[in-house]
Amino acid sequence: MKLISSVAFCCLLLSPLTLFAADIENGKELHSENCLSCHTTAKYTAKTRSIKDLASLEAQIKRCDYSLGTQWFDEDITDVITYLNNDYYKFNAE
Repeated sequence: MKLISSVAFCCLLLSPLTLFAADIENGKELHSENCLSCHTTAKYTAKTRSIKDLASLEAQIKRCDYSLGTQWFDEDITDVITYLNNDYYKFNAE
């Protein structure tokens, strides 16, 4: 019984992590449907790119969300950030 209680407690502790995990496929889809209407992916790999860390990537995504009027939820913004960082930027999450 003690083992079952311990396992249940661990599952409860870890469940918020899975609930808020980024959905990279959603980020990719949102990116394709919205971001590519303004620019290509070459912007992300250009030597002169202005995005230098995750904070500036998040700020830019929020600016674009506002400019396009997409009104994404915070989870959508996180999904797009995660997709772009995973596929292009490769910043370390701290």
